[in-house]
Amino acid sequence: MSNDLIIPTISVVLPVYNAEKYVRESIDSVLAQTYGDFELIIINDGSTDSSSDVIKSFSDKRIRYFEQANAGLASTLNRGIGLARGEFIARQDNDDLNHTERFKKQVEFLRSNARVGLLGTDATIIDKDGNDTGRFHAHPRGNTELQFYLLFNNPFVHTSVMFRKELISKAGGYSTDKRFFEDHNLWSRFARYAE
Repeated sequence: MSNDLIIPTISVVLPVYNAEKYVRESIDSVLAQTYGDFELIIINDGSTDSSSDVIKSFSDKRIRYFEQANAGLASTLNRGIGLARGEFIARQDNDDLNHTERFKKQVEFLRSNARVGLLGTDATIIDKDGNDTGRFHAHPRGNTELQFYLLFNNPFVHTSVMFRKELISKAGGYSTDKRFFEDHNLWSRFARYAE
């Protein structure tokens, strides 16, 4: 059966721009997930370094690789979502790492909580060499707190989120308007339709 006909549970959207130093570990942390039913959509957004060579060195059949002229983060994310076949969209940044059970726990939670459309995780902040800085992101966990917090700030670590793809058709994609932070703007629109 062709890989093009397989519909994964998760579509991981990974935009890449000049990330030759970090992208290998970022991809490795996706491929090492204990929950393996995903496609990894990597879009090289006009990198001028050797990011392309690093990405092309992977041969995992779950990877779908695309190259484009530099379009910026929001446009690249919208393209990735347009290519996505999964029920859930997971975000991944080109310089961030995942806990190995991230996808497993997020899918289990979304499957058990039908009213939840978007979730994220806490995050440990590491330095450019991958060392723990002792700093971390820990945000509110309850829907009421998160909805309130969204009025003023962004309570989600962008690279840790997973959301239901169906929400995009209701709320629209990432805004390319530079007056907005693309992630906070999208989550605020999601909040109208789901917990």
